[in-house]
Amino acid sequence: MFTEIELKNYMSLKNIKLDMKQKNDAKSIVAIYGENGSGKSNVVSAFMNLSLSINTLKSQKIFNKMESNILSDDENDNNMSDDAKKMKLDAIRSIQNSQYTSLLRIFQNTYLFGEHGPTELKFNFKIDGHAGYYKLVFEKSNGKAYLATEELNYVIKKSSGMIYIITGDKDGNISYKLSPQLLKNKELFASIDDSIYRLWGKHSFLSIFNEFQNENNNKYIEDNVLASFLTVISDFRQISFKTDGASGMSQFPKLLPDLYRGTIDYDGSEERIIRTIAALDKYFVPLYSDIVELSYKSIRVDDNMIRYELYEKKRISNKIVEIPFALESNGTKRLLDLFPLFLNAVNGNTVIIDEIDQGIHDLLIDRIIDNIKEDITGQLIFTTHDTQVMKQLDVSSLYVIQVDSEGNKRIVNISKASKGKIAANNNIQKLYLDGYFAGIPYSDDVDFYDILEGIGVNNDK
Repeated sequence: MFTEIELKNYMSLKNIKLDMKQKNDAKSIVAIYGENGSGKSNVVSAFMNLSLSINTLKSQKIFNKMESNILSDDENDNNMSDDAKKMKLDAIRSIQNSQYTSLLRIFQNTYLFGEHGPTELKFNFKIDGHAGYYKLVFEKSNGKAYLATEELNYVIKKSSGMIYIITGDKDGNISYKLSPQLLKNKELFASIDDSIYRLWGKHSFLSIFNEFQNENNNKYIEDNVLASFLTVISDFRQISFKTDGASGMSQFPKLLPDLYRGTIDYDGSEERIIRTIAALDKYFVPLYSDIVELSYKSIRVDDNMIRYELYEKKRISNKIVEIPFALESNGTKRLLDLFPLFLNAVNGNTVIIDEIDQGIHDLLIDRIIDNIKEDITGQLIFTTHDTQVMKQLDVSSLYVIQVDSEGNKRIVNISKASKGKIAANNNIQKLYLDGYFAGIPYSDDVDFYDILEGIGVNNDK
């Protein structure tokens, strides 16, 4: 779990820290408040980009295989015109370029505008009782960003130390230092050495090793690689996140991979459907007085696959009506999206959610936070504008992004956000809305009639 994140020249954040330590451990739940445009989503994106960066090499290989298959299919399809083949290939390459197939693509728009210094991200964490940190540094040359430093520090044997540090310059020259305990045989070292010089910069070392681990025997990896390093990469792989533009999460093998609809192997599908419905009923029925139960309708599409879709039974005008879940409100569908993320937090993983309350009634998200806060064995970090949540959480879990008159920003725990001491009986929600902790909009009136006049609209009637 993460104890602190430090960001420099990252998006709209010049130099900012989010301290999530509780004594010597990480807080299990963190809620971040702040006015629109203060940088809450930028903090979330740092965690998201860390998660995405671990799989860039894997994603690159997937798209290379797709491209190869298309070319092979096209060669065997004599009826396809050259223009059609080109369009098909261009479509795949367009998808590849827009996806997370390289570290620099992921971080390409994260430089703070107007700044020439390096962009730095440092993630301080605590895993199995041991503290460590992971650091990325990007620099620019002629307006083009490159990866300058990647470093991992964590426990080696009984004390913390440098597991690896890799540096690169604008010309692509690479140097590195690995802990002598990291790799335990010469053949493995030679393979990793080759991969670093071929792939690092476009991919992080974590991504390079993640794919190396996927392609090799588990026992070989466990016997020849530092166990604490494997622990870190395993923990980082379990990071789940959700933003407006992207989401990623650890899947539960006994649940359906897509809760709305999808296609899965016929073998074992019945058990997965039964388990998923049982879980969803326990989630939605207590939250909604009009939802009676949920179910999946499925059809067999061939000998090996079935297609399924989620339905619900609702009370409507004194009747029980079955409707596709796809017809539900955006807020209810949002709750379905959040469901596996909540399960991940309870299951011991780190989960980051941007605007957790988006489209959801205050009282619903309030109830969910109240229900989940004692069950979390991992870490739940989220941004929100819902001040009702403040009533459910200890003040130590509440943070606010403060922006001064010069645009300087800092993230502080609410207990330290004001000069005065907060009493146990204080109404934190009211104090926040009254501006006691800052982090709220300070707005003037907008004259819409004057705007209409300014664009030449005569509104006299």
